[in-house]
Amino acid sequence: MITLSCSELGLLQHRLCERRHELLAALHGEYGDLAGARPPEVLGPESHPDETASRKARDELRTALARHDFDELQQIDVALARIDAGRYGACVGCGDPIGYERLVAAPYTARCVSCQTAYEQHRVTRQ
Repeated sequence: MITLSCSELGLLQHRLCERRHELLAALHGEYGDLAGARPPEVLGPESHPDETASRKARDELRTALARHDFDELQQIDVALARIDAGRYGACVGCGDPIGYERLVAAPYTARCVSCQTAYEQHRVTRQ
């Protein structure tokens, strides 16, 4: 049974939509060159090796940050779909309610603390 009030659900949905908008703006703006939206900065043959290494490290970091933002965006889209389906706030593992405080901290959360812990432990043992 889901225990969120209409106002709590509305607030969480609003936060999800705001964060979704922020992430889309970042992915299209800040990381747009990673997706081919704008050409990357090109270093010439006269570039110093330190500059090339620094550029490579910066590009790897930006790629990792963009991947993280994209993953968060996907989680938000799944959470919004759960809202539309009337299943938001229920753990996808056990079906028990996810605490409101947990949802406020991470509105895209899909599992209760117990199920999330078990999920993470299972992932670690599989690697």
